[in-house]
Amino acid sequence: MLDAVTDFRLLADPASLDGKLRELRVYWLSKKPESSLPGRRDIDPLDIPRLMPYVALVDILRDPLDYRYRLTGTKFVEMIGHDRTGMRAREVFTGHLLDETVALIGRLVESRAPLAFEGRLFWIDKAYYRFQTVILPLAADGKTVDMAIMGLDFRHDD
Repeated sequence: MLDAVTDFRLLADPASLDGKLRELRVYWLSKKPESSLPGRRDIDPLDIPRLMPYVALVDILRDPLDYRYRLTGTKFVEMIGHDRTGMRAREVFTGHLLDETVALIGRLVESRAPLAFEGRLFWIDKAYYRFQTVILPLAADGKTVDMAIMGLDFRHDD
């Protein structure tokens, strides 16, 4: 279990994301109906093959609030160091990181709007410690967030 993220901060504007994550957000916006949310049925991996390695698809769970990784892309797995498919956030994170994760899920469910954040990870023994993430809500009924697409990208520490 993990409990070591520093410099974690929400990005005020998801449009400020870098490259692939900005492209994923633009794709989600293209699938979003005007007054509701896209559902999983609206997202076609064949539309975004270049982005899929950086993507995780998660089920949003309630009672208690949590998420479960349904699918994790190959680069996502490579960057994290293991495959989280089938795992819940509560099985991966502990302490303040779990608290922040649950708060983010709550914010996503309540706001029904994309979230973007960045930070530094010290638990990954890799040359890249800085990361950016975008979480894009999905709703089968157009309103109730039941899934999300997460895009994750790492950068070398400066």
